Amino acid sequence: MFRKILVAIDGSPASEKALAAAVDLATHYRAELTAISVAEVPAVVGLVDEVDELRQNAENHLREIGQAAVEYARSRGVVLRSVVVRGHAAETIVHYAENNAADLIVIGPHGHSRITRFFLGSTTDRVSEHSPCSVLIVK
Repeated sequence: MFRKILVAIDGSPASEKALAAAVDLATHYRAELTAISVAEVPAVVGLVDEVDELRQNAENHLREIGQAAVEYARSRGVVLRSVVVRGHAAETIVHYAENNAADLIVIGPHGHSRITRFFLGSTTDRVSEHSPCSVLIVK
């Protein structure tokens, strides 16, 4: 049923649960598994140098998270490809899923505070609304 699974990871406990579920699904369906981490630039920054430094630090941190995910999957007999992409989280995840013909996106309910989520919606909400494929939200 699922040939290509995309799991969103950011190092949060929610994304760790999503990763565990995605690895189980990839094992069951013998599916190709990719982990995506999105490096977002904060809305408020001072100087161009600060933006570059923040972006580089975020990308390095996400690469470390991706490597840990690769090792976790490997320990369970699953090959995982990890990518770090720049952009807005929900838009980037949906775009990546479209361009790579994902059959399923696995994501945790992580995101914003309750107040921000109420007014703006969460990354998970936006991914599930705009996804070209099925979305599994792991709580």
